[in-house]
Amino acid sequence: MSQCILQTARSASQRLASAAAAARSAPSPRLFSSCTAYHAATTRAPAATEPYPFSSAVQTFTNAPTTPAPPRGDSLLRTLNAHLSSQHPKADSYLPLFSRRADDRIRPGSVLTVTSYATAPTPENPSPATTVFSGVLIGIRRRHAGRDTSIRLRNLVGRTGVEMVFKVLSPLVKDIKVVQRAETSGPPVVAKDGSTSGPRRKPALKAARRAKMYFVRRQPDRLVSVAGIVKQAREREANQSKRR
Repeated sequence: MSQCILQTARSASQRLASAAAAARSAPSPRLFSSCTAYHAATTRAPAATEPYPFSSAVQTFTNAPTTPAPPRGDSLLRTLNAHLSSQHPKADSYLPLFSRRADDRIRPGSVLTVTSYATAPTPENPSPATTVFSGVLIGIRRRHAGRDTSIRLRNLVGRTGVEMVFKVLSPLVKDIKVVQRAETSGPPVVAKDGSTSGPRRKPALKAARRAKMYFVRRQPDRLVSVAGIVKQAREREANQSKRR
């Protein structure tokens, strides 16, 4: 009788142990929240599965192919700045003049004349009133790959220093004219035999060693006479037009 009771108890304990193991292996519905269910529904299933020989509750996944990296192109902002700069009709001629490393760039100390509109041109008024300002280039500010380049000109009007800042690619700027360039050295001295060896001549307008000529605010004597240079340039243009 006692043996029958022991066998019954052992079989009952074995059934309870197997039921507990099955309950542990089966996923509980409480473990899945709303976010987990949403994530499981939106994620992509693995490519394939392989059986695990030591347990039926474990599944192994094969290595999915890695996603190739996207091709690296040009920067979005650089492309946008280049596109906006190209919309200006004179961008190809203005940007090299005020570039940092272009061969024909304008150096600080040059004399420029800027013709600007009083108001932006419109279809109703395509030719508004203009103003002309001539001065010495004392600073260039380059921003956004040349799209927001600005120049600062200074002149003495009635013994008073006057500075004007112009956006190179602004629709209010009608024309930028180089009256006289500032050079680091003058033209070479040509000998009778045609050789150019030897010291160079002194430049007519010497370029400043600094990129910003703000020191002329405290030393106005070092600022060249803009009126005389502009007058000479106009006389040369008049003589050339008469010869033609």
